[in-house]
Amino acid sequence: MSEPVATQPLKGLRVLVTRPAHQAENPCRLIEAQGGVPIRLPLLSIEPAAQAAALLRQLDAARHWDGWLFTSANAVRHAIALDRGPWPAFLAAVGAATAAALEAGGHEVRAAPVEGASAEALLALPEFQDVAGKRFLVLTGAGGLPQLQDTLRARGAQVDVAEVYRRVPLPYEAAALEEALARAQVIVLTSGEALAQLHRLTPEAARKKLLSRQLVLPSRRVVETALELGFTRPPRVAEPMSDAAILRCLGEDPSS
Repeated sequence: MSEPVATQPLKGLRVLVTRPAHQAENPCRLIEAQGGVPIRLPLLSIEPAAQAAALLRQLDAARHWDGWLFTSANAVRHAIALDRGPWPAFLAAVGAATAAALEAGGHEVRAAPVEGASAEALLALPEFQDVAGKRFLVLTGAGGLPQLQDTLRARGAQVDVAEVYRRVPLPYEAAALEEALARAQVIVLTSGEALAQLHRLTPEAARKKLLSRQLVLPSRRVVETALELGFTRPPRVAEPMSDAAILRCLGEDPSS
């Protein structure tokens, strides 16, 4: 019996991958393995927060609180780089990728959504329903959404926020951006900040082309932002955000 011919579900599909450079290589390899053509255009750089000494003092002061809540894998990595522990016994993650980063760093995850990757999904867990009087530290990036801490405070918890990393927008010449947009059929954006940066960088002459492209986005919230900006095709949602979810969205029937 002859060997089955390997399928290439993304054959020829040109995909603009905008993730930070250190997070883009694996999805780009997977796209290539399925016959697609990745176009690398990192829009943001993930960098440590500027006030490392102050952050270290903040983490040390919260070491024996009721729990630490991590909003992303980047928050985990930068917290580990700052502080090797010990950490509280109760650690929570907003989704599977964040939980995997904690486990890879040798930390047990006590709460994480089974489905979805968002503050809403984490807040819906039983562990966060009766939190009056408890003290939590939210570890996140600079300028992150305040929903997690605001909701916990409304439920009676004491919450502090440690911004352990920052997203730095990367500049591009107009010609380089126009060339990338002309080649791309689909654009993968993994944060609202990346979407805003791409829209901001795109020169007026190329704006119509940008708004006509198919998007793959991380959440319904970012979809709403894209539609408000004027994108004309219904974005696809890779939720919970993962390389596998991105590939699933890229392989969807263009006519669906």
